[in-house]
Amino acid sequence: MSDAATNAYLDRLLKVYEEKYKRFRLALTLLLIGTAVFFFLIFYPYITVIGNLQDCGLNQSQCPIDSEIINKRIEELTTNWGKIPISTAEVVIFFPVAIAGGFAAVTAQLKELVRLRRALSLEVESLTNSMDITLIAPLLIDPKQHYSDQIAGVVTLLFPFFIFLYSVRLILFRIEIITNELPYLQSIKFYFLIYFWSTLLFIYSLVKTGFNIYKRELKQSL
Repeated sequence: MSDAATNAYLDRLLKVYEEKYKRFRLALTLLLIGTAVFFFLIFYPYITVIGNLQDCGLNQSQCPIDSEIINKRIEELTTNWGKIPISTAEVVIFFPVAIAGGFAAVTAQLKELVRLRRALSLEVESLTNSMDITLIAPLLIDPKQHYSDQIAGVVTLLFPFFIFLYSVRLILFRIEIITNELPYLQSIKFYFLIYFWSTLLFIYSLVKTGFNIYKRELKQSL
């Protein structure tokens, strides 16, 4: 392939990469901000109130706690189609599942970026003039960057996983009282099962993403 044809193909790859990178950054930002905001404004306060009410019941004492204040944060949310037909307890108990689904979607976009980045690297290597691929096609976790930058990218990507694990832990401690707040009856084993599958989804996404990013380095080390 001539240099002119190579440059034209490289330009097309770069345009596709830039578009997909913008979508990935948007999805990652929404996941991080949405996870943090919901956890600190809805999830943790609700779990705390539920825990305090449970402790008061065990101690047979009166508690000046009104759980309706937290419930209204969800139940009074309205859209163009009316109020959201879901209780705070439902949103809280399925919060970890939503994080797992969002994380799987974000890592799927990251894996696509890695595949495009690899194609860009091959094109850049075939050019007469050398070019820094990290400048024209950045990655959240880039094996070509310094270890500190890679660690920062890993921590950013793992933030939803940390929130997921902590949220599941808090829910399982209060699972009985939370399920009592639901508008329907459901076996507790059901929630253990969906958290188990959500954990597997997280682990699979992490392992698959890490392998795709560091595949070339792993092959070279073998």
